[in-house]
Amino acid sequence: MTRLIRLLRRHGAVLALFPALVWGAQAQNAFNEGIKLYKAGKYADSVAAFNRALKAAPNSDEAYNNRGLAHFKLGQIDNALKDYDAAIKLNPRLSEAFFNRGNAHLAQKNYERAARDYDEVIKHEPNAAHAYRQRGLVYNQLKQFEKAVGDFNQAQKMAPKDAEIYYQRGLAYRRLGKNDLAVQDFTQAIKLEPRNAESYNNRANGYSLLGRYDEAIKDYDEAIRLDSKNAKLYANRGVIRARLGRSDDAQGDFRKAIELDPALKDSLEPLIAQLKGKS
Repeated sequence: MTRLIRLLRRHGAVLALFPALVWGAQAQNAFNEGIKLYKAGKYADSVAAFNRALKAAPNSDEAYNNRGLAHFKLGQIDNALKDYDAAIKLNPRLSEAFFNRGNAHLAQKNYERAARDYDEVIKHEPNAAHAYRQRGLVYNQLKQFEKAVGDFNQAQKMAPKDAEIYYQRGLAYRRLGKNDLAVQDFTQAIKLEPRNAESYNNRANGYSLLGRYDEAIKDYDEAIRLDSKNAKLYANRGVIRARLGRSDDAQGDFRKAIELDPALKDSLEPLIAQLKGKS
């Protein structure tokens, strides 16, 4: 599972909790049950509950939005998009549906559509840190890194404890060649989420680009401790060990990377042979 999908599953859901319309007991009970099941991770049952809510209250934008979230969690992105479209058609000011639809577009790599939906959220809710964060993520994907930094700056002002903002801004800074700032952001991300191996890996990459190899090695060590089955971590550490003249250690890292991910064999075996020739 890619980090993007993990991020969307973690941050990519805004439930509509309180229906705007006055409903009958049948619709309200089904709606409440759908929310309860969704929060319990029973997404198929949640869809069924929102189906019942919509049968009793077919004009409920909130029920469409929430059923869309359950579809999204089930990996049924097209069904989720249909529900978000229906919610927005019924209520063009339902910012939750725009945000969730933006995440669905982002999951399908429809970046421009995702950005437009986040624009709508920000228009209706100028202090929506989550929308700035997600739009910044879109700009990262589009390689518009200055715009990404601008959005992450806005998000960070409103949500200074959100580790993902610092992590994503760190990626943008690194692509802009601002490696000192990237390292600072990855450091802050680590303070907020000290068990995130990817933050250590990317801070190590930043240290490497700054020529701070010993610090890079320490971060790769910690990343591997947290995620010992991640082949790229061994490959990255192997590169730095090779630069430091630690040939045997580097070869060991490259072999471990190949063991974990045989697809790396073609790129790493020549490096192993080169190191053998130097030893």
